[in-house]
Amino acid sequence: MIKEGAHTFIAGRGPVTPFLGKYAPKCDDVFDRIEHRFAAAGLAGMRYRPLRIELELTTKCNDSCPSCGMGALPLAQGITVTPDQRARIVDEFDSIGLPTAAVTGGEPFVAAHALYPLIKALRQRGIDISKLTSNGLWGASERRMTRTFEQLKKADFFGNQLVVPLIMLSIGEQTMPLEWVARILHHAVTHYSDRELNVAVSSLADPADRQHKIYELIATYERRYGDFPHDRVHSTMRVYLDNERLPEQKKQDRPGHTSVRRWMDACFDCFAPTVGTYILPSALLKQDGRWYSCASFDVPDSLGFGNIFTDSLRTILERANSSEYLQLIATGGGLKGLHGAVPAEFTENTTCGGFCDSCGLLSGEFRKAKGLPPATPLPIFKPEDLLRRPTLAVAE
Repeated sequence: MIKEGAHTFIAGRGPVTPFLGKYAPKCDDVFDRIEHRFAAAGLAGMRYRPLRIELELTTKCNDSCPSCGMGALPLAQGITVTPDQRARIVDEFDSIGLPTAAVTGGEPFVAAHALYPLIKALRQRGIDISKLTSNGLWGASERRMTRTFEQLKKADFFGNQLVVPLIMLSIGEQTMPLEWVARILHHAVTHYSDRELNVAVSSLADPADRQHKIYELIATYERRYGDFPHDRVHSTMRVYLDNERLPEQKKQDRPGHTSVRRWMDACFDCFAPTVGTYILPSALLKQDGRWYSCASFDVPDSLGFGNIFTDSLRTILERANSSEYLQLIATGGGLKGLHGAVPAEFTENTTCGGFCDSCGLLSGEFRKAKGLPPATPLPIFKPEDLLRRPTLAVAE
């Protein structure tokens, strides 16, 4: 399988080779085209402008993974964005010249009635769908799987201009039969070239035993279809995250043995415009409208800057760009930019299990050092609470 770290292209740091990477660029001038979109929207002077927003279309899911890193809810309890909210989202994304969006859930395909119109509406505004995440429930039969690919094509999912679209199939605690996932993979690699579609498998491991299902998936695929297409499938291996929506979820103990300082010094510059391995900078939009400057689903409250259903996205971006915490990270090329802003005693003597964990700790300690109160969660709005849409600024 293709490891996630292959083929990273960063603006201004060497040439771009089209059709390489998990989020493969389609053109060698991809960053020029992105910059043109931002300039046309009047965002040329902003330091932080997300190249992609991860959009949580629904919190509904047909599965019930006990350690769901996305906080998905049962079908009867979850909520899907309404048509009015969907229209608001598309308008707001377009208003800032957003280059790409990713769609996730919950499980997006349980909300197919909202998924296909969303994809079509975004593509009509010239916004690429860089990633579509699913547990593979639509691979239950050849007929359903084929019909789903046809619906995606009809919605112009394959019509991206900047990056090759990616279907991310998530396995781990999910109970979807691996035969279903294998069926989708086989159709994808036999009906589409790597210039039309990329596919990836997110093999999420339980921290207790670190076991991944990917090896079982490979065996399942090869029993039915022959050699596994290692040269077409991108690998993403993760551990489960804690999530605010699952109070009954047992909190995972992942303290790690690496100091926060070491994580800071090794941190990737997540504010440098990047395609290939990732699409960065990124942001997260939750189903209820909360907007964060990081796409991790357990993002710290301090990285939340507003609700897209009550504020314009331009206003929210302005708030994010005025954040001293984000400014230091952006200017310093990653978390290393916080040296001096957070006491060295804390960074050297506190340990944790990863970059995201260290960012959460650092954001809290930064606020302490600045004499600021702890960050408060963003307000959650229901569809009936949706206020009158603000007038969007139109770039001249």
